[in-house]
Amino acid sequence: MESTTGILYAFMGRGRTVWADHQGSMAFQNPQKTASQMLGKLSQEGKYTFQLSEARTAYCLVDHLGVTFGCVASSTGMSSTSAMVFLGDLQEQFYCQFSASEVQTCAENTTQFRRFSVTMKKAIEIAYSGGQGKIDDVKKQIEDTRQIMSSNIDKVLERGERLEDVMDKSEAMKDTADAFRKKGRELRKKMWWQNMKMKIIIGVVILIILLLLFFGICRGVSCVTKK
Repeated sequence: MESTTGILYAFMGRGRTVWADHQGSMAFQNPQKTASQMLGKLSQEGKYTFQLSEARTAYCLVDHLGVTFGCVASSTGMSSTSAMVFLGDLQEQFYCQFSASEVQTCAENTTQFRRFSVTMKKAIEIAYSGGQGKIDDVKKQIEDTRQIMSSNIDKVLERGERLEDVMDKSEAMKDTADAFRKKGRELRKKMWWQNMKMKIIIGVVILIILLLLFFGICRGVSCVTKK
C-alpha cells in the first residue's frame, strides 16, 4: 500500500495534543511523538510542509480555529498537491461530524474527538482505492483553464490588437466609468439642491399667506392684545 499513495500516518489535533489519528503503515515508528512535535510548532492558519527525512515528508493544514490536520507520507509516493487535497477532505469530514462550537469550547487535552480516527482510517483507504482521481480532476481543470486563456490571447492577437492596446482600452473604460459615477454624484447633488430650494420657496409662500391672514383677520396685533 505504501508505494500506492505513500500515506504512512494521519493525525489531527491542537496545541501539542493529538485528538485523533490512524497509522497506515507500521514502518513509521513513534508517529504520535512526531505529530505532537509538529503540533507544538503550529498555531497560525495556513499550509505547512516538514521534511522529516529523505524518504518521508509531513504535510499540515491549520484552520482558523487552530486545529491542525496532518499526514506523514512517502516523499516519492505522494505529491504536496495530493497531500493537501487529502487533508482538505479530512477537514471537511471533521466539521461534518463536529460543530465549530465544540472545537472552540473544548479543552486542549480533550478525548471527545477520538472517534474521528475511524473516519481517518476510511479516508486513507479511499485514497488507496482511487483518491488520485480527484487530483487528476483538479489538474485537468487547471489545464483546461490554461488552454482557454491561451486561446483567448490568440484570438486577440489574430484581430491585430496588441495586449498593450487591450490594457489601454481597459483603462479608458475605467476612466469612463469613473466620469459617469462623478456626473451621477453631481446630478444627485443638483437635484437635491433644487428640491431643497422648492421646499424653501413653498415654506416662504405658506408663511406669507399665514401672515396675510393674520393681519387681515386680526388687523395687526389686536387679536393678541384683546381680552
